[in-house]
Amino acid sequence: MSFTFAARTLLELGKELISSDEVALYELIKNSVDAGSPTVRIVARIVLDKSGLQRAMDTIAGIGRDPKLPPATPSEVLDVIRGAKPENSAHEHFDAFMAQFENAQDLVALRDQLHEAYSQHNWLEVHDSGSGMSLDDLSEIFLRIGTRSRRADNVSGAQYLGDKGVGRLSAMRLGERLRVTTTKSGEPSWHELDIDWRQFSHDREMDISDVVVEPADGELKSDSRLQGTTIRISDLTGHWGLDRFRELLQGKIARMIDPFEAGAANRLLEVHHNNTRVLVPSVPQSLLKAAHASAHGELKFEDGEPVLAGTVAYHRYGQTRILNQRGAEIYSITQQGVKRRGKKGHAAFQNVAIRPDALAGLGPFKFDIYWFNRRIVEPVPSLTGTASETREQVAQWSGGPMLYRYGFRVLPYGEPQDDWLNLDVVAFGESGFKLNRQQVIGRVRVWSPHTALSEQTNRQGLVDSDAASALRTIMMWVLHVELRNLINEVDKSEQVSKRQAEEKTLAFRETQHEVEQAVSELRAKLGVSARPLVDRVTRGVNTLAEQCAALIGRVDAAVKELTEEREKFVYLAGIGLMTEFIFHELDRSVGHTLRLLHDTRRDDSAAAIRSLEAQLVTLQKRISAFDELTGEKRQSKSTFDLADLVNDVLSSHSNEFRRHRIEMMKDTPSLRIKANRGMVIQILENLLSNSVYWLKQQEKYQGGFDPRIWVKIDPIEKTVTVDDNGPGIAPERKELIFQPFITSKPAAQGRGLGLYISRELAQHHDWQLYLDADVGLHRAGRLSRFVLDMGA
Repeated sequence: MSFTFAARTLLELGKELISSDEVALYELIKNSVDAGSPTVRIVARIVLDKSGLQRAMDTIAGIGRDPKLPPATPSEVLDVIRGAKPENSAHEHFDAFMAQFENAQDLVALRDQLHEAYSQHNWLEVHDSGSGMSLDDLSEIFLRIGTRSRRADNVSGAQYLGDKGVGRLSAMRLGERLRVTTTKSGEPSWHELDIDWRQFSHDREMDISDVVVEPADGELKSDSRLQGTTIRISDLTGHWGLDRFRELLQGKIARMIDPFEAGAANRLLEVHHNNTRVLVPSVPQSLLKAAHASAHGELKFEDGEPVLAGTVAYHRYGQTRILNQRGAEIYSITQQGVKRRGKKGHAAFQNVAIRPDALAGLGPFKFDIYWFNRRIVEPVPSLTGTASETREQVAQWSGGPMLYRYGFRVLPYGEPQDDWLNLDVVAFGESGFKLNRQQVIGRVRVWSPHTALSEQTNRQGLVDSDAASALRTIMMWVLHVELRNLINEVDKSEQVSKRQAEEKTLAFRETQHEVEQAVSELRAKLGVSARPLVDRVTRGVNTLAEQCAALIGRVDAAVKELTEEREKFVYLAGIGLMTEFIFHELDRSVGHTLRLLHDTRRDDSAAAIRSLEAQLVTLQKRISAFDELTGEKRQSKSTFDLADLVNDVLSSHSNEFRRHRIEMMKDTPSLRIKANRGMVIQILENLLSNSVYWLKQQEKYQGGFDPRIWVKIDPIEKTVTVDDNGPGIAPERKELIFQPFITSKPAAQGRGLGLYISRELAQHHDWQLYLDADVGLHRAGRLSRFVLDMGA
């Protein structure tokens, strides 16, 4: 008798061991690298994204449909599918997909055909030209979960990224169906393996041995020397639209192939989404050079003695420390504190030194750490134009040091949920929050094999071991003892220098008093005959005092200007949001025209160009309005008709409203006001942009939704109101939303500054901007109307 397990256990293994889509894709990439492939080609063929499929299925099922209306027709469903076609999908692929529904007679048949067509025409493929697999390999290795065919090789010194035999479960994470096409050099044919993971469903009470999966020979090869493997995953379970695909490749996948090596990911990966090539970014070298502090070094062995060598530098103040610890110092650094029973205070812990062979097992490693003081970052030449853009670049790559083996990441070190070096624990326990993970970009590179630094099967870090503990304690020492202390000491020194400088600016008063006393004594001794000379000296002292006082006045003014960062912040952030609005529309307009030119016949290209010209005219209006916010105009007020300004702003949004089917209803009677035109434009732009964003979200959520915006001028009350029928705002958040950095948009998409800036600009005019307290205007229990009150 032996253990057996239910087929559904395989699904549980996949969910536990492969935690996300990006980890699943990463595992497939690593498998290709381990097969010896110099490049890996990833192709996403998406003719209908999962969200489009769901909308079509909801239409078939009548979800969100007015119950008074008859059921949808097949024609309506097909219109929904056409409307969900990805912009970068090739016509021939989409036409082949739609051809499968030509004979759909009813909704039931269409539903079944749609499921099958979705599975057939949407897929992810990972191609490599590695060593490939034979028919026996498919049976004896690929289909044997947990086989450790590479473990012995790693023990012998090989550098395989994986050796646990569970990475193949990543395909299960991405889709319900898997096809493996593979061959070894010298074989006459390809070999194929098809798996439908639904056979292992929780709904089926079967043992794993009862599910028959059989590899077979496929087509003959055109050249017996061909080798490699293609993994095709279909019946995709996730959303794989272009935006999400880019986000994954340019976000987490970009961190998984050492991004500090410029272009390394793109040399390995060739990635396509339909007809679009997707590049994987690297950490910009110019950003790293702009770091305020850094730590670089390595653990190496000289005649068997461990040596920690490198530098820790605070570039902002030109201060550097040399790292050169060796032998016993390294063992001191790596010793562990063990709690002693019944003891308190310093005696509560006993230090236990690491075993010498643990350091040898850890082997050499290198580290590169970059620290940014996000409060004082500046534009980086050729990379960013503003400090906020620099902060965005830092945010893209920060999170603490990431760990790499052979140039590939060991997860999850450096992830948002992982603080393996206690950077945040220490930072948030002291004032100033220095050296927290949001300020640190870094990597640690190890070359130790899995036998010494073994990764957990669930991809959640290294298995606890003396070598892993040594790595952690050494890096904590570098960061907390050396780098953190250097930053703190230099900053403390600089603060003392500033305080001393401030004291010296006032020291002249004491000198002035002493000089005045001396002059009085001189006057008394010299008598009347010397009075003209004394008067000249007195005037000279007074002049010197006035000059010093003037200097202090200028210093006071400079300090006051620095304390007015709030006004500068509001202005600059507002400019940033306005340019973002404008150039987003410009990018969209040009991109749309390029797609039209690509998709239409040559004789239709003139119409596409005319369309772009018309869009550029409306954008020019917005750029002209933006000019009101720059230079001297931003400080000046003028008298104008508010109705003209509101109508101009609405006109500049007309293409956007039309594109998103937003019905604009306005009531704009004449109202003359004296105000800064640019600031009023900025307030309106922020309110309208908010409305457009939330109306688009409501349309995705609510079938048959008709988006509307209302803009009204009340010349009696001297108010402008902007409201929409989107999701609205909870009453308890009516004041919270005007605070900076408060947003309900997805992470990294919303800055949470628009309403804050708008209120600040209103207060600049002694106006009020608030959310009307009238609940349920367009949606039950919600607030939806913003009021700009100019008569307050």
